[in-house]
Amino acid sequence: MKTRRRFLVKREMQMGLAWRFLLLTVLFSLFVGFEVFVSIWHVVSHVIPEDLESLVRNRILSRMVIFAIPVVFVIIACSIVFTHRIVGPLSRLEEVLQRLVKGEDVDYIQLRKNDELRALASTINDLVKSHKSRKAPQD
Repeated sequence: MKTRRRFLVKREMQMGLAWRFLLLTVLFSLFVGFEVFVSIWHVVSHVIPEDLESLVRNRILSRMVIFAIPVVFVIIACSIVFTHRIVGPLSRLEEVLQRLVKGEDVDYIQLRKNDELRALASTINDLVKSHKSRKAPQD
């Protein structure tokens, strides 16, 4: 079985999913970050001198932004890897099914160890087996 080297098998689909994962993660993080900030700031603001409040608030917010930037890249990279485990097999399944529809001889589908959709591949392999047995010359 050959190993696929391209992580972006279906670029539009994978990037669309990656951006959706990123959007959900960022929205969730902003919500949680805002809630934590508001909850803590109420207590912290009473301890900090008024002339330092603005400085502390800006430092906290800038640290949150600085921390978020590398996290965004990690989320995108992980999303591409995870979607590759789905989109790669989907692409292979689609190719085999198109060849079957054309009546071509196809090999059994072999997915990588970490790929998703193994049950669907197994079902399609059963279809390929059935198709091959019908095409076999009758003695």
